[in-house]
Amino acid sequence: MVPIDKVKDIITKHDSLEKELSSGNIDPKLFAKKSKEYSNLGEIISIAKEYVNFDKEKKDLLNMAQDKSNDQEIIDLAEKDLIELIKRKEKNETDLKIFLLPKDEDDNKNAIVEIRGLTLLC
Repeated sequence: MVPIDKVKDIITKHDSLEKELSSGNIDPKLFAKKSKEYSNLGEIISIAKEYVNFDKEKKDLLNMAQDKSNDQEIIDLAEKDLIELIKRKEKNETDLKIFLLPKDEDDNKNAIVEIRGLTLLC
């Protein structure tokens, strides 16, 4: 299980970076660093928001599915959406766990790889 507080921190950090970058009042020396951080958070932000809203969406779908005044078609759709929501939560949880793993400082560095030919003698 992913701690909800860490996910909310990701969303808050993304929002604050967005406001800071759009304000135009940012030190040019920090602009590249903050832009890169904003971009990295942008990759996971939609997943984080969906993960945070899971409980509310689940509650709404359960209410729709259990409301006997609804048509059977609406109840069936709500149950189908609930199953999909639970599957997406599991995938989102996995993606967030991977994103929250400590980053290696060498991940963003360049590397030179040399590939040499090999001759086989038979």
